Amino acid sequence: MKKILLQFGHWNITSGATGAPEEQSNNIRIGKRLSEILISKGFQLFLADANYSSSVDFDLALALHCDSDYPGNEGGGFVACADPSVDNVWTESKRIETAIASEYFKHSGIREVDSRENPNTLFYYWWYNLSVKTPCVLIEMGESIDPHDKVILADTNRVANAIARGVCKAFNVNFDGTTTVPPVVTPVKDWKSYLMRIKTIFYAKDTIGSTVKGIDDIIKESGV
Repeated sequence: MKKILLQFGHWNITSGATGAPEEQSNNIRIGKRLSEILISKGFQLFLADANYSSSVDFDLALALHCDSDYPGNEGGGFVACADPSVDNVWTESKRIETAIASEYFKHSGIREVDSRENPNTLFYYWWYNLSVKTPCVLIEMGESIDPHDKVILADTNRVANAIARGVCKAFNVNFDGTTTVPPVVTPVKDWKSYLMRIKTIFYAKDTIGSTVKGIDDIIKESGV
């Protein structure tokens, strides 16, 4: 089971780099739906805010962002990975980046603008807070308040499914077929990892009963 660490860009940042207008709400809303879709495809999801760091190896760390509004254009976004000088698994990061980009823009309707890749993405601070074996990719899903992109970004399923298609392509998972989801078993012993699994259940479950049962199972497993 592939482990995906999903960061909602700027989440829990209240001053300083809080993101573009409406960006945090877009990142969180789309990210929650994306996590549900990927879980349904058999991935194991870990959700992270902007402050999270880890020495655990993941199969992908994906940061969700929206760009600022650039006047005089028709919106746009891009997918980027870390610069090779700061990424020990750059070849894998680049492979995943290419797969996500190949699906996201054609299925979302957002314009791809590779020229906007910049030092803030190549040397994104989060890359330094993850294990050296974790492939790192960042997606600027579109411009949060651009008149064109704003309409698309408001369509949560459209955007989340477009990203999920790219992730599935990267890991040879059939997106359109029926998927049988195996039980999620996380071999971790520290409380932060259990907390992240509880957060994942909150975002993935549809009913209060199933949410409570899932959390209770994790608590029993942890022994706390």
